[in-house]
Amino acid sequence: MAKFFYNKKELRFDKKKFSFWRALLVVGKYVFFSLLVAVIYYAIFALFFNTEREKQLIAEGDYMKREYERMKEQVEIVGSVIDGLETRDRQIYNDIFQSAPPTYMTGRDSGRMDLSAIYEEDEDDLIWNVNIRASRLESISRRINNSIENINHRLGAGESDWTSIPSIIPVKGFSIARTGASVGQKFSPFYKTLRDHTGFDIMSPVGTEVLATASGTVTMVSRQTTAWGRRIEITHPGGIVTTYSHLQEIMVKKGQKVKQSDVIGRVGNSGTSFAPHLHYEVIVDGNYVDPINYFFADITPMAYQEMMMIALSTGQSMD
Repeated sequence: MAKFFYNKKELRFDKKKFSFWRALLVVGKYVFFSLLVAVIYYAIFALFFNTEREKQLIAEGDYMKREYERMKEQVEIVGSVIDGLETRDRQIYNDIFQSAPPTYMTGRDSGRMDLSAIYEEDEDDLIWNVNIRASRLESISRRINNSIENINHRLGAGESDWTSIPSIIPVKGFSIARTGASVGQKFSPFYKTLRDHTGFDIMSPVGTEVLATASGTVTMVSRQTTAWGRRIEITHPGGIVTTYSHLQEIMVKKGQKVKQSDVIGRVGNSGTSFAPHLHYEVIVDGNYVDPINYFFADITPMAYQEMMMIALSTGQSMD
């Protein structure tokens, strides 16, 4: 619509003409408001609508977050397994050699002197520090020699019977995939509640040969129809007892002497058993311990770690 203005001199209405700058200002306003509207529309679209690429990136971010949490849990499990390995190694060393493992120099400063520090030290201080370090090394050397002499004495006297330690897996043809629940609070398949699980479940076919994990004497043979079913108890030197439950067949009798790796029975499904398996226990001085910690002579460290992770993550027992 055209605009007019009143001409006072000539007493009439004249059509208003736009100058170049005024026309440029009007065009500029239209351009500015158009850009402003476009920016507002883009902001609203960006806030409330995602492109396919953005959706893909969000999904990848969520997946990486879940993987991070899963890996974090696995790291914690591995850390606990490593702590268990250290405890197990100390126990094994103590059981076999009746002494603590040599922990000197482990995780500590090696005691080596920095050459730059030596050049800066006064002669008297240097001699004093060398004497202190020499005394420390002599003390460590004496401890090492005493430990070696103690080990040699026990080995020479034959006090340690390696076969009296339950250090092998109690079934033939074992594979890591057969690992079941170990010691701890586990979900019972019969009572549907958490219960104390006192042993290690090894899933095996009916008839699989069961081995004595250490030399000893059969102190109990039970043929119940409930609970542990057909069960064998073997007593070993050093206050160690092992039990083998849910057997199909018992091939030893009470009072019989057995050696490590002797076949004492066959895997079954007797008693209160959810599926064919062997429930194996290790009892030390009346306390139930994790049998997996004693399998050091039968599996590699990597296999032990994998077995421990499966046993820890298995929440349901088989009995």
